[in-house]
Amino acid sequence: PHPPQPQFCHDLDEAERRELKLFAQRRKRENLGQGSVRPLPLTSAGAVCQQCGGPVRGGSLAVFAGRAGLGLCWHPQCFQCHQCHQPLVDLVYFCPGGAGGRLLCGRHHGDTLRHRCPGCDEV
Repeated sequence: PHPPQPQFCHDLDEAERRELKLFAQRRKRENLGQGSVRPLPLTSAGAVCQQCGGPVRGGSLAVFAGRAGLGLCWHPQCFQCHQCHQPLVDLVYFCPGGAGGRLLCGRHHGDTLRHRCPGCDEV
């Protein structure tokens, strides 16, 4: 995800620009993750998809998101934002509050933390 662009927020003073930069750095450090796709082992009894609750059988491809919690997985088509249900493109997700399996896209994660600028639509 691209960082917020303070140069497009013409009404920010220097303190607000610094705060926006710190917000972007903290957000990446604490909440940003990228899922990995790999097959469940054939010997596995399977797992439960965190989105749809359906089975993910041994040998099937699954998406894993370490920040959401170890051992949690999703069907590839179910790896989507909890709020808008859009697929998480390039497997990039945000997981507020750490583990728990609730994934958000960048836009909806930003909305949980800050208001959006009416001029540029950035947080």
